[in-house]
Amino acid sequence: MADIENETLALAALFQACMQIQRVAKTGYIDAQATAPVIRALIITNPKTCDDIYNKGSLLMGYRQLLSSFGTPTNQRTEEAIEITALAFKLITLENNIENSTVHFDKLSSDIDIARGRILFLKENYENASADEIVDKDIVKEFASIYQSIISPNFPKLIIYGEESYLRVEENQTMIRALLLAAIRAIVLWRQVGGRRRYLIFRRKAIIECARAVASNNFK
Repeated sequence: MADIENETLALAALFQACMQIQRVAKTGYIDAQATAPVIRALIITNPKTCDDIYNKGSLLMGYRQLLSSFGTPTNQRTEEAIEITALAFKLITLENNIENSTVHFDKLSSDIDIARGRILFLKENYENASADEIVDKDIVKEFASIYQSIISPNFPKLIIYGEESYLRVEENQTMIRALLLAAIRAIVLWRQVGGRRRYLIFRRKAIIECARAVASNNFK
């Protein structure tokens, strides 16, 4: 049986990461509140439940984007929604390629575990830290370096569209790489709970209904 609730949770995390990638690329603005939940998930490597990885209330932006991308007819979608959706599907393909390369997938997992150890040594309460602490520049750089050292040289490069003046800024490049890694983490979870690209057409309605139910909840 399909685990629609957790599939939708993972997709919301993916879309929230993609939204922030686009935002940084086009405006240079880093939204700590929206970025922190998907970055934090990178160190949650031994969760008991999916809720240990992502809190639904922190992914409302992702759930709403999921509704815009999946629940709106193609000819009525905004240019932004089209771009975010395209990036999400490119990342799904990339993650599949990584997972099919055992050497690189194992190296990625190992390096994330090592980074997790370093981060928790320096910031013991990192999992429950504030958004600003989670997106600390040194920690973001740690995750970005993993993406740059393992994924960038070994798999087809993703083209991120944005304003050249913002894309040239090193801090923005670092954040985009960390967010790409965070997006891949979301896709790994999506696959773990049964998500597959070929199933989306059949589960689309259920995913939209689930996303709508979460997005309409205030979570106050």
